[in-house]
Amino acid sequence: MRILAALLAASVIFSACTVVKIGKGDTNSIQHDGGAEEANDLANRACRRAGQQAAEIISTVNKDASLPPGTGKQITTFRCTSGAGR
Repeated sequence: MRILAALLAASVIFSACTVVKIGKGDTNSIQHDGGAEEANDLANRACRRAGQQAAEIISTVNKDASLPPGTGKQITTFRCTSGAGR
């Protein structure tokens, strides 16, 4: 439960265009601008705020499927891990 609270607190720190959503299982998602590097950075920061070491990116997709890959708003699904990120 502490991890969930920390992830919610982390979402306030990120810019207004970034949204962190807590999943029901062990996955979370971030809505953001930018590509894979931005997704990895945001997910790792959220996990560190939650007391974990790193994020494992599961997938990144366009919010608007009609746009070319890697453009527009992105939704990245990730899980926090106690080991180094991938």
